[in-house]
Order: sequence, then C-alpha cells, then structure tokens
Amino acid sequence: MASPPHPHPAAGQGSLEYVGLLALVATALAVAVPAAGLAGVPAEVAHAVRTGVCIVAGDVCRASDAAAAGLAPCTLSERRRGGGLAVTVLSVQVGGEHRFLVTRRSDGSVGVTKLARDELGASGGLGFEAGPLKLGVEGEAGVKVAAGVGWEFPDAASARRFLAAAMEGLSPAVQRWPVAWRSGEAALATSGWAGLGVLATGEDGKGIGGPAAGIEVAAESAIGARISRGATTIYLRGETSGARTTGVLAGLLHAGPAGPVVAEYTRDAGGPRELAFRVTAPGAREHRVVETVARLDLRVPANRAVAERLLRHRAPWPPAVARDLQDALRHTVRVGTVERSVYAVDDGSRSLELAARLGAEVGIEAGYTKVDRRLVEASAWTAGSQERAREDCLA
Repeated sequence: MASPPHPHPAAGQGSLEYVGLLALVATALAVAVPAAGLAGVPAEVAHAVRTGVCIVAGDVCRASDAAAAGLAPCTLSERRRGGGLAVTVLSVQVGGEHRFLVTRRSDGSVGVTKLARDELGASGGLGFEAGPLKLGVEGEAGVKVAAGVGWEFPDAASARRFLAAAMEGLSPAVQRWPVAWRSGEAALATSGWAGLGVLATGEDGKGIGGPAAGIEVAAESAIGARISRGATTIYLRGETSGARTTGVLAGLLHAGPAGPVVAEYTRDAGGPRELAFRVTAPGAREHRVVETVARLDLRVPANRAVAERLLRHRAPWPPAVARDLQDALRHTVRVGTVERSVYAVDDGSRSLELAARLGAEVGIEAGYTKVDRRLVEASAWTAGSQERAREDCLA
C-alpha cells in the first residue's frame, strides 16, 4: 500500500504555546485539585483539558468528530477462541476448524462472529541421491472452504446474553438474535521446500541423514463474499509466510510474513458503494500488529470513475490490471480515508501433532486457538489530510 502522508506539521508558534499552556494547566490541576479534597472533579477537568489540547492539535477528539470525518468506530479489542483437528493418511490431509470472534468497538457496540473452515490437502516430493549428497524438493497444496456468520449488538450486555444462550444451543439463540451477515470463502494454500542434505554411513552400513540446508516458503490466496442486510462485499485475499532457510542455515534468511492483503468491493441497492484495501503487518515492537485500511467512497462520481477502470477487468487478469490497481490505490490514499490501528497481541494458542506408520503413514494434528488483541494506538488520514490521532478511540 502506498505510504500515507506524513504526520501533521506544527500548527504555528501561537498554537504550540497554547498547547503547552493547556498541558501545564492539566498537570497542575491533576496535582492540586485532589489535595483540595474535590473528589471526582479532577477526572472531569483533566478530560476537558485533554479534549482542548486534542482540538488545538487538529486530531480526532470526539465521536462526533469521527462521524463528521467519515470514520467508523475503532475496534478496541478482539477475542478469538476455537479449535481444530486434521487427520493425514498417506499424503492426504482432511481437517476442520471452528472459532468464535468477539469484537468490542469504541461506540460500545459488540460484534460476534462464528467461523467454520474445512480443508483438503495433498503433499508430495522428489528426491535425488548422488554419493553422500541428497537433493530434495517437497510441496503441499490444499483447498480450504470457510463460512462465517455474524451478529451485531448495541452493547456488551446484549452480546453476553447471546453467547450464554449460544453455549446451550446455537439454533435457539439464532431464532432470538437474527444473523446480521453471512460470508463464504474458498482458498488455495501452497507451500514448498527445496534443499540439499548429506547422507552419511553408520557403522552398520546403513544411511544416516546428515545436516540439511533448504529454503521454505508458503502462500495462500482466497476469494470470498460477505452478504449483509442491503449490501454485498466481494473480496480477494493473499498472504505469504515469506521465504526462510531451514536446517544448518536456519535463521540466515527470514523474509517474514507478508499480509494478509485484502481488496474489497462493496455495493448496495444504489450501486457501487466502497472500495477498500486492508494490510496487516508486524509492528515495530514484539507482540504488536499494525492494520491499515484505505477506503474510497464510490458514491462520489470521480472516485467511481477511477474504480471502474480497475473493476472492468475479469480473470484471467491482463498485465494492465497492475497499473489500474496502483492508480486506484494512489487515488484512495490521496482523497479517501486511511485508518491505522496498532494492537498488542497475546497469543496463547496451542497445537499437538502425532504421527505413526501403520502400513501407511497416519498423522493427527489438533489445535486450540486463544488470541487476544488490544488497541494501543490509532490514527487516520481523511481526504488527504495529515495524520490525525484517534483520541476518540484511545480516551
């Protein structure tokens, strides 16, 4: 994704002095007022002063400011819980996974999503031996089909009542709380390893596998649709684990993950509504992840004209689609809305693998997903503005 504009510059000497004065007053009040025994007043005064500092700095300070700028409520936290099981016989793997995702937003609303994914994969390889050297290539490909349903609640109490009822039986809960949207996705996942090993000879004359060096890479691409009341979103998603070295060369090369990168096109009864690009990347600090979303309102004629040049292409896509994609992305960054969110991630997921050879190779892999994310930083660029902090979310 093209880089958004640089953060907003200083607003002038007078503004800087005013900001400094407000910050000084806030600090003095935070110290002096509790000493006067006025319980409850410091928090209110400090909040008012922080809002004043935010307004002078030109940031997004209140929910009303965010709405006026066309910004949606921030996702404050996410909780993922679920499990999966995969069975491998010979070189064929069959598995499935189920997850619940609970999302809390800055406007108090809560979203609940139930995801189910099934997969079928196969693996194979080629090898060549010449004296003590062994050259090998291994690959794996699989098809994944996923389905999701989502519910939207105005507050956390309503979401808790739904989850409590869903634990006793999802069908009765759905009758009481209708589904807000449904989604379906088909994905192709591939991975491969190529490397060179040494085949040594033991005292009994049998071969002993020696140190190996290789390069491993994995990628996944998907197409899906999400249908809600009055709107349909078609999306393309791609991600890669990045090339990395294994064996004796482990750690020498590790490109790191790329993505997922998602392109979304939404239309409703009135026609095209929005074009969006989502990028997820590791943060600068450990256990951090950065999500950047660029949105373009297609109800604006000039924006729709740019998007139509991209949307006119059909698979198999010609080389010109890359140019039109770059043009649409640049236009979105220049005149659309770009939102950046940084999350702290606590991943307590676990997995267990067992393998045996009973005439045929048999393996079982079980996993439990437990991932919590918490918003620690948020900012936005609106209509080509400089970067503005989302204080409405962080307050």
